Amino acid sequence: MFGLFRTLLTLLSIISCTVANADLAIIVHPYYQGGELDKEMVRKIFLGEEQHFPSGHKAEPANHAEGSPDREYFFEYVLDMSESLHKRYWARKVSAGKPGRPEELVSNKEVLNWIARTPLGITYIDKEKADDTVKVLFTVTVFKDL
Repeated sequence: MFGLFRTLLTLLSIISCTVANADLAIIVHPYYQGGELDKEMVRKIFLGEEQHFPSGHKAEPANHAEGSPDREYFFEYVLDMSESLHKRYWARKVSAGKPGRPEELVSNKEVLNWIARTPLGITYIDKEKADDTVKVLFTVTVFKDL
């Protein structure tokens, strides 16, 4: 019995050492009044399936640039797709005459500056990087390997 307990404890300690979690904040302009959003609504906005916030105002989504860890986590945990699938998805939409994909921002500083000057903007950032210039709508927990 003691051996089983010790083995279980060892396994738990190994798992806790190889996985960490971080929060990805879904952020908007500090004066946002577009209504309540959930993960599915954010997904639809970023995939161009929904153009408006619940209030009826036109949403302006922006992604991080390709290669950003925040973008990778957002695609995996919110959009539920890989980078290559995302590219194919938007290529199909654009070729069908749909509006283009979201603007891309190259740094966390640019993300914060963009959201501060874009009243109907919506984007995401590592929760630790969010400051009082943005409003956090909700967070998504991300599990990543150490």
